[in-house]
Amino acid sequence: MTSDFLANVETTLGPLLKKLGFVLDEVDVSPDGGGIERHIAYYRSADCKLQIYDSSREGEINCMIAPLSAPNQFGLTTKKWHYISRFSKRSDLPPQERLRVAIAEAKAYENQLDWVRDRIAKHYESAHAGILEKYENER
Repeated sequence: MTSDFLANVETTLGPLLKKLGFVLDEVDVSPDGGGIERHIAYYRSADCKLQIYDSSREGEINCMIAPLSAPNQFGLTTKKWHYISRFSKRSDLPPQERLRVAIAEAKAYENQLDWVRDRIAKHYESAHAGILEKYENER
């Protein structure tokens, strides 16, 4: 997924993001500090942000959530961005097993943006509540 990243994000995730109250805020297609390709779409709602990213360095397409005060910067390099599943109840599996299950789940999707859409649908409610609680002093 390269120059068509935003179009693919809008097609695959757009209806869900709109339903959740998000609008496109910014797109960043600049390479990372090491010159590695990446694409990031930032979305904003009334009280939080989401970023959908495709990072060649990380070898993943994923999403993160943050408070409105977070800068539009790649989430893995800033403090206020959190994986969408961060605030959800975790299974009792050991961390390595949870990672193995998560990787297998992601690989089961032909289109990784379908996986991201399903993760947002599954984890948004708890992520939204968690972000608002964690950063309540910044509102």
